[in-house]
Amino acid sequence: MAKNAKPGRPAFKPTPAQRRMVRNAAATGMSHEEIAIALEIHRHTLEKYFGDELAGGALRRQMEFRDALARAGLKGNVSALKQLLTMTPTLAAPPVEPKKPLGKKEQANVDARTAADGTDWDDLIGAGKVTPIRKAQ
Repeated sequence: MAKNAKPGRPAFKPTPAQRRMVRNAAATGMSHEEIAIALEIHRHTLEKYFGDELAGGALRRQMEFRDALARAGLKGNVSALKQLLTMTPTLAAPPVEPKKPLGKKEQANVDARTAADGTDWDDLIGAGKVTPIRKAQ
């Protein structure tokens, strides 16, 4: 053994091919544990040396996959279009703000204004036929 060499296992050095495989595996949904087993390394080694590929690299690769599907679909590839449609999120309607419930007095005023609707009194005291005693505030 050389004088300056450290005892034990040599430090892990990822290759460009391994980086590409990790990006592709992460982009297609493999778990960190599964990727580590496939590369025959420990999960902590995977996360230490391939952190960029697991995080941003996987998202970039997914974006490249979707871009390739879109380009193939624009050229007329129906299968690519179908796959792309399954990946497209459905758009939801904007949330509806709940109406503030009326207080007892406001609700009584609303009920009083519409009390005659749909009754025999409607043609006698319908809208605009009766002048209120005091102005509503």
